[in-house]
Amino acid sequence: MNYTEFKDKKISRLGFGTMRLPMDDQGKINYAAGQEMIDYALANGINYIDTAYKYHEGESEDFVGAALAKHQRTSYYLADKLPTWLCSTEDDARKIFEDQLLKCRTDYFDFYLLHSLDEESWPNVPRLHMIEYLREEKAAGRIRHLGASFHCGPDLLRQVLTDYGQDLEFIQLQLNYMDWDLYGAKELYQIAREFDTPVVVMEPLRGGMLANPLSETARKVLEGTDTGASYASYALRFINELPGILCTLSGMSTLAQMKENIEIFNGPAMIDKEKEAISEAVKVLQADILVPCTGCNYCYECPSGVKIPEIFKMYNEAASKGFHWIWGSLSGQYNKCTPNAKDCIECGACESHCPQKISIIDKLKEIDAKYAQLAEMGE
Repeated sequence: MNYTEFKDKKISRLGFGTMRLPMDDQGKINYAAGQEMIDYALANGINYIDTAYKYHEGESEDFVGAALAKHQRTSYYLADKLPTWLCSTEDDARKIFEDQLLKCRTDYFDFYLLHSLDEESWPNVPRLHMIEYLREEKAAGRIRHLGASFHCGPDLLRQVLTDYGQDLEFIQLQLNYMDWDLYGAKELYQIAREFDTPVVVMEPLRGGMLANPLSETARKVLEGTDTGASYASYALRFINELPGILCTLSGMSTLAQMKENIEIFNGPAMIDKEKEAISEAVKVLQADILVPCTGCNYCYECPSGVKIPEIFKMYNEAASKGFHWIWGSLSGQYNKCTPNAKDCIECGACESHCPQKISIIDKLKEIDAKYAQLAEMGE
């Protein structure tokens, strides 16, 4: 495993993000499979483990605490995050932080972040003096390194780093080759470089989409280099080779994925024809992928229970195939996914939590109309 020098630490270039852990038949974390992954990660050089208060509907921290209990605390670096949007009073942040320590079975966090800052959630931070509070925890040794994750535009990122760059030792950004130019990831990265702030990368595979591109044409473009590299390898190496990257988080769901990712991070650098293939693949994907959803599931609090990421994934896959599916009807597949877009009550709760700023309500209406059209056509 390759490592990044950070302060007095060596951080593995590949980090284990625990937002997409293996699941059992009841939709809960499969602790046995997850434990095997944690053990394998630490035995093979991964030492950065990332969790958050809301991952897996609040279960991720409990799993991480249990899975890491058998390992020496000094053998890994644990990252957790404060959900700023859940804080209404100054005391809320303190209560959540204490709860996180208990759930993770630790006395301190090596890395701690203000979670998912954007233009809507940011005003909560200065209003409730969150950074001042986290300074106290850092002084007390319960936070070793303070940072923040962002899903925002360049103006806010620049403002926060200008005003609080002395407090934020690192930041976390969504960087991948699909978002690089299309959704402004390159500009955010360049701002981080301007402030000399190390970056932890999230969503390098864009919720798994770049590990298995939905577009057959894009797959052929990548395969056309004849290098034998996997789709995931293109995406992970694209990010890993950027200067200023502290660690790249991969939300691995299986041991096989973990083994492949470790091999990628120990493998050869990208060559010119692979870089050219990525540029061409992006153009194809841009035309094929109609909803920029990463499947992060932040919208899961839908009061109607609409399976938003599942519907978007289904729609994107159908779009990439030209809305033609040889194994049964697309409309029938959609109608089996219930509740679906027909059940949306337009409350807006999903949109307020979406890091990608998708107009979910409007998009659900479009999707529902499309599948109604497909049903009339017998598709």
